[in-house]
Amino acid sequence: MASIQDIANAAYRIGQSAETAQQRTSLCAEAIKTHASQLAATVRGSRTGEDAVRQVGQAERTLRESAARLATLKSTIDQFIQDLTK
Repeated sequence: MASIQDIANAAYRIGQSAETAQQRTSLCAEAIKTHASQLAATVRGSRTGEDAVRQVGQAERTLRESAARLATLKSTIDQFIQDLTK
C-alpha cells in the first residue's frame, strides 16, 4: 500500500509534467501565431489560403486553451498536495 508521501511524490511528478507540457504548448501556440501571420500575408486574396489561415488561427486558440487547462491542472495538483500533507 502506498504511503501518503508516495502519493504526494507521484502527484508532484504529474504536476511537473503538466507544467512542462503547458510551457511547451504555449511556445507552440506562439510559433503558430507567427506562422499564421506570415501565411496571411502570403495568401491574401486567395479564398482557400484565407481558409487555411482561419484554420491555423483555430489551432492556435485550441493550443492556448489546452495550455490554460494544463496550468489549471498544475494548480489543482499543487492544492491537492498541500491538502494531502497537512
